[in-house]
Amino acid sequence: MKKGFTMIELIFVIVILGILASVAIPRLAGTRTDAEIATTVANLRTLLSDLNSYYVVKGEFAEGADGVKWNEITNVPLENADSSVVGGTARLMVGGERCIEVSINNRIGVLPARINFTKYPTNKDKGVCKEVLEADAVKAFVDSKILDTLPGTMAIGSSTTIY
Repeated sequence: MKKGFTMIELIFVIVILGILASVAIPRLAGTRTDAEIATTVANLRTLLSDLNSYYVVKGEFAEGADGVKWNEITNVPLENADSSVVGGTARLMVGGERCIEVSINNRIGVLPARINFTKYPTNKDKGVCKEVLEADAVKAFVDSKILDTLPGTMAIGSSTTIY
C-alpha cells in the first residue's frame, strides 16, 4: 500500500487555507492604513514642533533670496522641501499621494506667524489619503482656526497650537 494524502484531504487543506486567507488579508490592509495615519500624525506634529522651535529662536522666518527652506528647518519628508518656507508650499505625501499642503505666513500686524494646512487641491478623495484626512488627529490640523476667516491655520510659537 502506498503512503500519501488522498485527493479529498488535499482539497480540505486548500479550502481551509482559502478561508484563513479571506479573513487575514482585509485585516492586513487595515493595519497598513492605520500605520499611514499614525505616520502622518507624527509627521505633522514633528513639523509643527520644528517650525515652532525655529520661530522661537529666530523670531521670524527669513524671506527673499536668502529665505529659509523647509529642509533647513525639519527632516519631515516633504515634496518641494527645497523651496522657501515663506511663499513656498510643501506637500506631505501619504501612501505615495500628495495629500496635505503646508504653507507659512510671516507675522502681519497683530497676526502672529502662522502655518496653513490644506487638503491637496487635486486629491480625488480616495485611497489612503482620504482615510488619513478623515482621522480625528489629522482633522485637528486641517480644520484648525485662529480666526474664523483663516481655516486650516495655526499660530506659530503660541499656546493656541494644537499638539
